[in-house]
Amino acid sequence: MCLHRGMQVCRAEMGNASHFRCPYHGWSYRNDGRLVGLPFHKEAYGGEEGFKKKGQTLLPAPSLATYNGLIFISMDPDAEPLEEFLGDFKFYLDYYTKQSADGIELRGPQRWRVKANWKIGAENFAGDMYHTPQTHTSVVEIGLFREPKAEKRKDGTTYWAGNGGGTTYKLPEGGLEERLRYVGYPDEMIARMKEQWTQEQLDVVGKDGFMISAASLFPNMSFVHNWPRVEEGSDEVLPFISIRVWQPISENETEVLSWFAVDKNAPEEYKALSYKAYLMCFGSGGMFEQDDVENW
Repeated sequence: MCLHRGMQVCRAEMGNASHFRCPYHGWSYRNDGRLVGLPFHKEAYGGEEGFKKKGQTLLPAPSLATYNGLIFISMDPDAEPLEEFLGDFKFYLDYYTKQSADGIELRGPQRWRVKANWKIGAENFAGDMYHTPQTHTSVVEIGLFREPKAEKRKDGTTYWAGNGGGTTYKLPEGGLEERLRYVGYPDEMIARMKEQWTQEQLDVVGKDGFMISAASLFPNMSFVHNWPRVEEGSDEVLPFISIRVWQPISENETEVLSWFAVDKNAPEEYKALSYKAYLMCFGSGGMFEQDDVENW
């Protein structure tokens, strides 16, 4: 992982999972760090006399905190508190991770490597709207998206808030519900968003007419929110959210870890179609992903 003096994302909370497993040796640990599984304990170590399994635990991270179910760690015991590090970016982070009281669930990660420096991807997601009409021309031509056309993108805005920044799309005229329906959200999800988001957050969509899109949180965590046409022959769109970490391998190679994120309380049909939208666009074989990676 790429560490920062402040915080960085580790993973989503494990929810009901009781333990996790180290893939290298197969040791397994409970959520509280206790060692509970040690393959060939007797044969390899001579049992408890050779190596005591009982009482062994993982070392705690020097600094650990959570926000909306995301776990952030820092190796610096004197790191600033997470909420101070996030700063005003919390305002935008809620759009991706707080669409209902129960938060998000994740699928993934998908992993792949890119022959490029990690900062190129992080910068792209932080606010490079200029590349979209050129790099993603084919996506526009086949009609997968309503929004990447140049005349739409130039009406959007970029923002920088604390340690994060990103892009927005300009939505057509209408009220809050109309604009969220235009993006593809069903009424039951809209009702929960209205309960969770502050009035200022609701006003960005309903009053000002902007919807958040891509963003990056310093140094190497990025988000995507978009709404392609999923079903062939239909003009209806379906939104998806993706979270990714840019993991440096060297100065000219990066490992991408990409998760699909969706509101836990979303309808099952919506979840399935949203996942399809993610795979079409920003999964390892997604059309947007291939366009970007070829240039990087």
